[in-house]
Amino acid sequence: MPHDHDVAISRLHRTARPARGPFGAMTGVDSQNGGEPPKLEVEDDAGRRRVRLTGSWRLFNVSDHRKRLAAELEALDSPTEMTWDLSDISALDSAGAWVLWQAWGGQEPAELNCRDPHRQRFERLANAPEVPPRERRLSLIDLLDRLGGDLIAVARHVGGMIALLAGVLVDIGTCTVRWRLIPWREITAAIYRSGVSSIVLLGVTGYVIGVVMSLQIGVTLSSFGANQRIIGLMGLAVLRELGPVIAALIQAGRAGSSITAGIAGMHLTEELDALKTFGSSPRLRLVTSRVIAMMITMPLLVVWTDGAEIMGGATTAQLDLNVPFALFIARLPESVQMYNFWLGLAKGAIFGLIIALVGSYFGLTARANTDSLSSQTTRSVVVGLSLILIIDALSGAILAKMGLI
Repeated sequence: MPHDHDVAISRLHRTARPARGPFGAMTGVDSQNGGEPPKLEVEDDAGRRRVRLTGSWRLFNVSDHRKRLAAELEALDSPTEMTWDLSDISALDSAGAWVLWQAWGGQEPAELNCRDPHRQRFERLANAPEVPPRERRLSLIDLLDRLGGDLIAVARHVGGMIALLAGVLVDIGTCTVRWRLIPWREITAAIYRSGVSSIVLLGVTGYVIGVVMSLQIGVTLSSFGANQRIIGLMGLAVLRELGPVIAALIQAGRAGSSITAGIAGMHLTEELDALKTFGSSPRLRLVTSRVIAMMITMPLLVVWTDGAEIMGGATTAQLDLNVPFALFIARLPESVQMYNFWLGLAKGAIFGLIIALVGSYFGLTARANTDSLSSQTTRSVVVGLSLILIIDALSGAILAKMGLI
């Protein structure tokens, strides 16, 4: 009967078809390679637990049974202390080796029985470079935590600088009563290092800035036929703003970093401890002397920078705007009030105080290692530059509100 024969063959095919799991994976045999699914069995071998692996530990098999394998491997207690027997597995590729390597915590177990080709896969995993951990996305709580930590650090630094300034004022008051305590040698040395050695740099920089300012302003003035207005504009800009600010910014990067690095280096050589041992005040010798020196030096450097910028502006005005050099110098006192000159000197003294105080504070708070020395020097320059610009802007706004400028 041909009809009954066809029905029997159809039933045979249905019973021979391998069963599939809930995700379409074949549970009886491997769907791609025809091998048995990966299995592990835990046995007791003379009081020592032995993990015996069977089946095909290849990519498709491991993927089909990943949840079961992950649960079984995670349930093992101290897997690296067990004996692992891989001699009965039919196949092992990089995916299967990686699953086992992760279960072992990135190291080979104490006793591993496997074939040489399989052992080579684990050796390659052991010698592979470490993959850096993936950065997780910051949440709102993390951002708020960072912001709070930064605000606390800023408040701590501000409090430390105020306390250091108070100590410097106490030292200055003490020195006015007891003249013998004045650190003359340290003050004169700081004046030379922060002042005399900066003359060439400030002179060249000031002259170039004067040339550029005169060129930029002169283009606009010449279009209106008001070439001689360059005298008043240059004088006002230089004496009130450019001279003090340019000198302070350069000194914050040059002298401020030198102060921080010099004091921080004393932590490495234990010179600060030696000063305390001899009964000398580190604050008086290292901080107060530098503050006094910078408050003396900065107004003088402002005058020098003002002169260099005006020379550059006057030279360019003669060459580009046909304003005689002698006329520029003669008309300058008439075009700019003397008050602006004294305001620039006062700014220079304040900026000198900021540079010395910030540099000394970050030098004293440095730790006795080179990493801290470099990081504190960087912070000193950044904070010094920021404070100079902030105080200059605030002083300009306050003086404008008071009608003084």
